[in-house]
Amino acid sequence: MTKNFIKHLLFTCISLLSISSYGQNLIPNPSFEDYHEATRGHAHLDNLKEWYNTNQNKPKTLYGTPDHMFINENQPLNGIKDNFSPRTGQSVLGVITYMQRVVNYREYASIKLSKVLRKGEKYQFTAYISSGNKVAYGGIATNGLGFAFTNEKLKQNIYEPLLSVSPQYQLEDIFYATGWTKVTFSFVAEEAIKYLTIGNFKDDLQTDLKYINYDIDPQCYIYVDDLSLVHIPSDTPPEEEKKQEPEIVVEQQEVEVDEEPEKVTEEQPKVPETLVYEDRPVENQSSIYITTYSITLQIWDDKTIDGDIVSIFWNGEHIIEYYELTAKKKKFKVTYEPGKENRLILYAHNLGKVPPNTMAVGIKAGKKKRELKIKSDLGKCGAIQFKR
Repeated sequence: MTKNFIKHLLFTCISLLSISSYGQNLIPNPSFEDYHEATRGHAHLDNLKEWYNTNQNKPKTLYGTPDHMFINENQPLNGIKDNFSPRTGQSVLGVITYMQRVVNYREYASIKLSKVLRKGEKYQFTAYISSGNKVAYGGIATNGLGFAFTNEKLKQNIYEPLLSVSPQYQLEDIFYATGWTKVTFSFVAEEAIKYLTIGNFKDDLQTDLKYINYDIDPQCYIYVDDLSLVHIPSDTPPEEEKKQEPEIVVEQQEVEVDEEPEKVTEEQPKVPETLVYEDRPVENQSSIYITTYSITLQIWDDKTIDGDIVSIFWNGEHIIEYYELTAKKKKFKVTYEPGKENRLILYAHNLGKVPPNTMAVGIKAGKKKRELKIKSDLGKCGAIQFKR
């Protein structure tokens, strides 16, 4: 009787321990609430306990620096509450997945898991991500944010993308949401896994962009909160296994924000339906007198071909939309209209690799031929004024 009781008690304890381990979160400090120092609300990742910057070199030049962002009521950072609201608690992780002014700039945050993931075993990962609300360092939405589980500790030298890493999951569609979006997926460990690294593992050529709002230093900045990694028992009944399909699921989570969460995908147009230049001041950079009404124009990039993307306006209407300038001249015609502004306006969608956005314009009106240039940036539009 005593032996049976002891056996039963031992079996019960083992079962409870097993169930507990299956539900255990294997990511330390998963909500980023455990930190060393309460600064004004913006600190580098080193301020978080357990987490570390994948770049351990810390060169004197520019290098990847993921952030610890948090609400500090005692020493508030101006405007930080307007940018984001943590899903839970006071803290979040912040990473840049794309920077316009620095080619292939990436930030990665890493952590050592509390237990080694066993080869051949299945695990469920969950995270919540947000673009915030018109945050500083924002302005651009991208795809590419990934979660990589690896056996080896990843290393970044300066700010380069870790292209040799294949994350178990990454955003294939352009992501933008002012509220919190739940990302969850399951995977089978192909080796013993010790580390998790978060960031964009694509280079700039593979990363798709969408401009959301104006910023003087356009970047894609993503907040991350409330991570979870749990082991899925191998003896899970078939019915429960079925519930895990598909293995990668991205779903929206309602949160208390001023506006509804929104997700932008590649299926939506990369160019807004109505491109306007009225939200930027227009500067007449040159003028030309003509004697005819018909004007033939050619546009091209006569400097470094650096990916300048433009839209061209004439008398308030689109002539060319979202066009990438090259050395090849693009030819089109416009008509001078008395009583209208008759300005050729260059609207810059980016700054290319060599700011500002510069376009050469060949003009032929009757016998008059001229070559002029227009320069635009993300704060103002350049223009050529036509007079008659």
